[in-house]
Amino acid sequence: MNVVVVYESRTGNTRHAAEMIAHGVREQGGNAEAYPSTGVDLTTIAAADLVVVGTWTDGLFFFGQRPGGSMKLWQMPEIHHKKAAVFCTYAKNPGKTVDKLGDLVEAKGAEVIGGDAFHRNKLAEQVPGFVNGLMALV
Repeated sequence: MNVVVVYESRTGNTRHAAEMIAHGVREQGGNAEAYPSTGVDLTTIAAADLVVVGTWTDGLFFFGQRPGGSMKLWQMPEIHHKKAAVFCTYAKNPGKTVDKLGDLVEAKGAEVIGGDAFHRNKLAEQVPGFVNGLMALV
């Protein structure tokens, strides 16, 4: 299985989560690489069996949460006819960030099969379960 993890990160937490996801896929026998949203091209996405897209939670702590860096995510290549999963990192409350990110990725042409939110201080605890769930779905 070929997995491409695309992320938008401001402080490094989402980048770290993306790298952990790619590492987890490789540990389970897949091929995976993580790319910043501005560093992935159409050829790389076209070769993927699964595209995972992640970002941080932007907005106020208790309401108005949304995918951070969404303008850059809109600029990444189309994801037509691909299965995709989404994730976000957060400090206090992710709100509906995962749902909103899923909508963005679907608008790019993908079929979103799952998503999750990771607390920035619990990546090591939360990311492996996300990877296991993805591998079971694909």
